[in-house]
Amino acid sequence: MGVQLTNTEHCWRDAIVEWKVRGIRGATTVTENSQEAIKEAVSELLDVIENQNQLNAEDIVSVTFTATEDLDAIFPAAIARQRPHWQDVPLLDVQQMSVKGSLKRCIRVLIHVNTPKPQQEISHAYLRGASNLRPDWRLTYTSHSL
Repeated sequence: MGVQLTNTEHCWRDAIVEWKVRGIRGATTVTENSQEAIKEAVSELLDVIENQNQLNAEDIVSVTFTATEDLDAIFPAAIARQRPHWQDVPLLDVQQMSVKGSLKRCIRVLIHVNTPKPQQEISHAYLRGASNLRPDWRLTYTSHSL
């Protein structure tokens, strides 16, 4: 004899099973190390990621930004925090590891979200000079497709 679940309990259990934490990646470059240039690039990147994945800020678990060592005019997280409904999203900025010959003036992002989508339906966004960083991913957007 098993435990009988109510319809509400069945729905709750099924909802928990269907949702998973997924990672959304993205990157962009900026023209110069200025607050204005960084704000423009980060806003554009987050707009594309939000639109392509139909993100709701309530579903975002956390966001980590990296910036190359040549970008220090403003924290990307400070820009993200100004977005509607992002005030309570856990945000973190770190410096990208410096590798000889790597892309300069680059900002990368990793967004963890709760979603019912399978990983292959997640859209990753690589804009501007960062568009060639992950050509192997099916869903890569360049600034030309915006």
